[in-house]
Amino acid sequence: MSIYNWIMKVFFDTYEEWRMKNPTYNRNGFHIVGIDNSLKAMHDGYFMYTEIYPPYAIKGCTLMKAIAGKSEELLDLYMEINGKKYCISDLSYDDAIKIMRAFVQKEILPEEKNYVEVLEDEDGKVQKVFAELSEVLLGNAKHTTQFLKKVKPEKMQDMEDAWLELYEELLDRGMAIELDWKIRKDDFISAVKKLSTGLELEINEEILDSDEDIPRWGRIINSLWTEYVLSAMDVGSDSYVLMILSKDDFVRAKKLAKEILQRIAVIEEM
Repeated sequence: MSIYNWIMKVFFDTYEEWRMKNPTYNRNGFHIVGIDNSLKAMHDGYFMYTEIYPPYAIKGCTLMKAIAGKSEELLDLYMEINGKKYCISDLSYDDAIKIMRAFVQKEILPEEKNYVEVLEDEDGKVQKVFAELSEVLLGNAKHTTQFLKKVKPEKMQDMEDAWLELYEELLDRGMAIELDWKIRKDDFISAVKKLSTGLELEINEEILDSDEDIPRWGRIINSLWTEYVLSAMDVGSDSYVLMILSKDDFVRAKKLAKEILQRIAVIEEM
């Protein structure tokens, strides 16, 4: 460790040689509070994962990864140790923060009795979930088949690129529209009308305030619709990737996206 990195660690609690990765951050160097903030974003539903990479293997561990759990109050913590994958399931967010902080600050791993080896075929599951999600969002078996011939994620590490390929496919087919966060009301209305062609959905322009923004306009629209949802695909940018899904398809898409550590939400939650 260089003198500079030692000073940053001891006096500023900043770890220049460590890498953190989440949907909005992927580089070396972070303050210890970055762990707290990233897991808070997971708890609030904005992030699906947080990864921590040490500069060298610590007791064999080269990765610690928190993944949003089935319950909103719990997460699963994964570790790669000596080439094998282990998991502590159903951790509270407070406990996960303590474990990840101890890993970074003190180079300590949880006791072995607290985690179990993961033996399931995660890569096969990823492929299946991505295919199901593509079918829900593209809404056409032929289009889905064509798309999956081009885009074939084989493991979780491939998913970010595959997610962006799906986003591009939805834009190209007119099933999603990307809008800048500061767009005007009339352009927003035009986009929603284009997405809702053939659905006979009510879009009352008069009750939308021109001084508000996409999430607040979307909240009003969603409060009026009963069978459809104005939703968005999170691609890690300031823009909004709008989609209109039936309520059943939205529930399925949100669940499937979460399983591959991506995010689809109602527009007001973006």
